[in-house]
Amino acid sequence: MECKNCLNQLTNNQKFCPECGGKVGVQRVTFKTIFEEFLDKFFNIDNKFYQTFLTLLKQPQEVISGYLEGKRVRYFNPVSYFAFALTLSGLYFYLVQKGFIDYGQMMDASAASYDNEMQKELALKINSYIVEYSNAFAVLFIPLYVFFTKVLFSKYKDYNWAEHFIINIYLYSEAAIISTVVLLFSAFNAEIIVVINMLMFFFQLAYFTYSLRKIFGLSIQAMLLRVLFFVLLIASFFLLILIVGVVIGILTHKG
Repeated sequence: MECKNCLNQLTNNQKFCPECGGKVGVQRVTFKTIFEEFLDKFFNIDNKFYQTFLTLLKQPQEVISGYLEGKRVRYFNPVSYFAFALTLSGLYFYLVQKGFIDYGQMMDASAASYDNEMQKELALKINSYIVEYSNAFAVLFIPLYVFFTKVLFSKYKDYNWAEHFIINIYLYSEAAIISTVVLLFSAFNAEIIVVINMLMFFFQLAYFTYSLRKIFGLSIQAMLLRVLFFVLLIASFFLLILIVGVVIGILTHKG
């Protein structure tokens, strides 16, 4: 008997191929087998996704240090985890774009904080772009997070740039998965989803703070100082984007 995936020779009592890990005696594809495989991949208590999610939530340093030290069979691959988070958030924003989730109240509230019609129009455009290109923004912001953590935490552990990349995509993915699930469950009420959207930023900040403190072994005081600096850097970055957006809006309006 041979493996259907890699053609490795197998004995009759083997259930999985020792070379590629493929299952021996695969059943014919039916809707039942598809559903069972989906449940096994994502909801089996012994699978990597479930274990990675729970450990990142409770003890993120175990996943990060374990993966960086070479214990990579135990946990879900970070790039795949990031891809899953993007897919889930993409589903949420697709529902927003198609009108299944009422996002208008938040956009109106954002636009109402500006003084004139041109600024309101620009705010609505920015919000619309964020919704439409949410995953692209997520991909673009990861290098920014990597830069910040490398600058702020390099004196505590000598992680290289690639290792900081792994840290950030794991943490971002975990926060994004939790945030998206909460938003999806709150989507039935427009007022609740506005509040939840506002709270998600603070949740993500709190999760990053908790996780980075665990990963780098910092005291509360040292961590809070770095969080404050991190927030100032992020705020400055967004302020710069806002200024550029306003300038572009003014030039476009004049044209």
